Amino acid sequence: MPLTYSSGLQKAKLKIDLSQLMEISLSTYHNNYSVGATRFVNMHHEDEIILANAALDATTDNYEEFDQKIDPAKLGDKLIQKNTLKGSARKFQYYANNHLLLSRIKSKKAKIEEFRVDVAWLSSEPVHSKVVAWKWLSGALASAALAAMFIFFSMNETIDLKYSIIVSTISLTAALIFLLIFIYQIRNEYIFKSHFGGAELFLIENNQPNQEKFKHFFLNLQKRIEKAKAKISVSDRLLGELKMCRRLKDEGIINDKTYTVARTAIFKHEQYKT
Repeated sequence: MPLTYSSGLQKAKLKIDLSQLMEISLSTYHNNYSVGATRFVNMHHEDEIILANAALDATTDNYEEFDQKIDPAKLGDKLIQKNTLKGSARKFQYYANNHLLLSRIKSKKAKIEEFRVDVAWLSSEPVHSKVVAWKWLSGALASAALAAMFIFFSMNETIDLKYSIIVSTISLTAALIFLLIFIYQIRNEYIFKSHFGGAELFLIENNQPNQEKFKHFFLNLQKRIEKAKAKISVSDRLLGELKMCRRLKDEGIINDKTYTVARTAIFKHEQYKT
């Protein structure tokens, strides 16, 4: 951080060089320039680092260590999950030491997405998301009860049979629709994120296709993540995660906003700054 000043004008110029990306000039009188410079740098230090690194950004991690042509001999355990109602399908399979190959279809009309993640850059503690839309189940039960009531009234000849059939049919149809919506909106899943940036990368449905297969794969994945992270320094993990997120953004797996948030969190990390 070079400081230059001229005795004639008693003006000080402060220059901050962050990867030759920004230069700041500060003028002051007498010997107060050091105080002003210190305050300015402390106030903008983090923002300057983020801006400088954002301009440099990271390259993707398509490095030579990963075989672009999949070697069947390096494939490991896999887990396949399907949801017939939603039309979704997910396949997870280990590859080599630290890679996890993923193939997914989010809905019936969606395209197949295939990508990979390095487990060393993941968080071993996924977010458990369990959502039950009880209002749709309540609607289904209420509609079914209404249909039953009209059928009962028609049997007692309280209501004309013709009207009872119409109302009962409509109510039962509504009950079926509400029940299907209720089932469709049930979510019980674990969302895996990148460790430092918190970018949501993929999810695994709880107890799918059954409890035994899910539990075996899930616990094994957590162990692989912890084992892979233990061998790599924090600074290398930060850079590796940043490169992976950049590649996944380029591949369309995560959007620009998710990548930007993850990148900013990584840039702010103490180890990355140093």
